[in-house]
Amino acid sequence: MQANPTNNGRAALYARVSTEEQHEGQTIESQVAELTRFAQERGWEIKGIYKDEGWSGSLLARPELDRLRDDASKSLFGLVLINDVDRLARDVTHLGVIKRDLERHGVQVIFRKLPAEQSPTHNLMVNILGSFAEFERELIADRTRRGKRYRVEVRKLYLGSIPPYGFRYIRKDRAAGKDGVLEVDPEEATVVRQMYAWVDEEGLSARKVLERLNRMRLRPRKGSTKWAKSSVLRVLRSEIYAGVWHYYKFEACVPKNSSKALKYRKSLKSSRRLRSRNEWLPVPLADALRIVPRDRWQRVQLQLDRNRTFSPRNEKHSYLLKGLVRCAGCSARYVGQPCHGKFYYRCIKRCKKIPTVQEGTLNKAVWTAVEKAVLNPNLIADQVTKLNQKKAKDVSKMGAAVMDTEQALLQIKNEEARLIEAYRLEILSAAQLGRELEAIKLRRTSLDRSRADLSEQAHTWSLPPIKRSVVDYCKVVAQRLKSFGPEQRQRFLRFLVREIVFDGGTARIKAVIPISSDGRAKKPGAEKTESASEDGGDIATTKIEGCGRNVTSVFQGLLPASEDRTTDGYFAFELVQPVPRPIT
Repeated sequence: MQANPTNNGRAALYARVSTEEQHEGQTIESQVAELTRFAQERGWEIKGIYKDEGWSGSLLARPELDRLRDDASKSLFGLVLINDVDRLARDVTHLGVIKRDLERHGVQVIFRKLPAEQSPTHNLMVNILGSFAEFERELIADRTRRGKRYRVEVRKLYLGSIPPYGFRYIRKDRAAGKDGVLEVDPEEATVVRQMYAWVDEEGLSARKVLERLNRMRLRPRKGSTKWAKSSVLRVLRSEIYAGVWHYYKFEACVPKNSSKALKYRKSLKSSRRLRSRNEWLPVPLADALRIVPRDRWQRVQLQLDRNRTFSPRNEKHSYLLKGLVRCAGCSARYVGQPCHGKFYYRCIKRCKKIPTVQEGTLNKAVWTAVEKAVLNPNLIADQVTKLNQKKAKDVSKMGAAVMDTEQALLQIKNEEARLIEAYRLEILSAAQLGRELEAIKLRRTSLDRSRADLSEQAHTWSLPPIKRSVVDYCKVVAQRLKSFGPEQRQRFLRFLVREIVFDGGTARIKAVIPISSDGRAKKPGAEKTESASEDGGDIATTKIEGCGRNVTSVFQGLLPASEDRTTDGYFAFELVQPVPRPIT
């Protein structure tokens, strides 16, 4: 094979391998060696070697490829030697652009594995091979994606060589056939537990946790010697510490506003965005990998949400009910809105289903309802009797359901005995018997699960006497309620009220009162927290004996059936208060 008279036997070599091909043991040096031997056999002079190492063939902007095209425009060579079509590009459109650009400058493109000729047949072959290269790239990507989903959905394996803070990852051993293993890092796990304890027990915000970590000189894993707020939130929000890891949580995307004006990017989709939660694939981890108890993790998420809702950042006016009011029309939050020197609450979505209300009007209605309930605790405590009566009926119904389940299990046992007898008499074959027994096994498993659930519910619904606890707490609060200033009122409402649903005419106040598990209460102490006032303690942060997160019993107030819920260590109740006109 001889070079065309116009190229004078001057050749350039171009080689490329992607990151995935590097992992599979393919090297760019082997391509260069093959091309060098190919050129030497034909007596061509090598004027330059261009190597794009770790670059995907789907990218058009590659540093060495651009340098090759620039040098071609300067007539430094007349031939470009490439090992195969897919080394030049794995996109048929890009392949045509590059090939035509080189030929426009009088440079002949020669693929080592193809005959070097200038003919329509040769061009057709190049285009066909380019299409196959593009198809192969898409096929590899699809196989990789499906393989990863199989490992996650079916085999329940953790994927990822860079584990979250608190864990370490033992890489896959291909020689021994062992999968990668996620392990707990004891030192980092201690820091994670401490962070969760600060938020759960002291109510610290993410910024306060950040400041405490840096003050104690507890360093992050890498990078800066100080923690960043994003890193703290990533630890406090990740469910992997509670024993569940999520795959398919993010998707790669092209950044909208890139701060770095990079000419070359190995990945065009260098940014990522959160997928819809129903697309996530949850993977339960072993108990040994659970750094934080599930209940603590859930409390921390609620506390972080409350911290964000009640944050005073950029606050020009303090609204008493900030973060507590919800629109009955669209369930969105109500926010404060100043207008001509007056202050209002309005739906954040501006749905216009429920009107705007003056701040003072709603504040007065809510505070009046709460004050009346606290000063007359029997209004709340009398619901305990009704609650016990309701629970007694429910437990009675559950007992009947348990008996029905037991009867169904006995019937299944008799049916299994009849099947075995039919097999003994050769009425059923072994295959038929196996299918029937498998179906019975599934029914028995379902009934056993139902029986266990009913027994557990019946156990948790046995309520202790809590009336005295509610009354005692309200008496303690009533002694200081009248002396509360605006800030103390706000803290007290945030402690007591969980949500206020405003429908334009009434405010439905969903609240909780701390209770003791044995019905006994003691007067609140003068313990201070970071949010306590300077006058000997804040009623919103005081404790009653037996209350709090260590209570094992579950108590429930008399709520509407559609909103029935439970809270640990608290008695939930609801107040309905009319909100007078005018409403603007």
